[in-house]
Amino acid sequence: MLDAPDVSPGPQVLRCGDLVLDESRWTVHRAGTLVDLSPTEFRLLACLLRHQGSVLSRAQLLEHVWGRGYTGQSQVVETYVSYLRRKLHRLGPSLIHTRRGAGYLLSAPAGGPDSRTQVTP
Repeated sequence: MLDAPDVSPGPQVLRCGDLVLDESRWTVHRAGTLVDLSPTEFRLLACLLRHQGSVLSRAQLLEHVWGRGYTGQSQVVETYVSYLRRKLHRLGPSLIHTRRGAGYLLSAPAGGPDSRTQVTP
């Protein structure tokens, strides 16, 4: 049996710059534009937003998004990060950054509004 992916207690609204993810409505907006994401893309983005400013390794993302019991190829992380970048970065500056040999991190562009995760009830 597969372990469940990382699930936070209760729905939240997570923000980074002009990116807004609403867990209760299962929606994402970038620069005021609705962004259509698959369920896996949504979970990956939520994970990056919850840990924004911190580098998450491929192994950490696999565990949080796909679950501990995931036995597929680990390159799936790169594939889904690429999908997110394609969908988000056409609407504004890059938010998802690669740290070679370490992993990925999400942060607001320099000079942008406060990038800390904001939780809205």
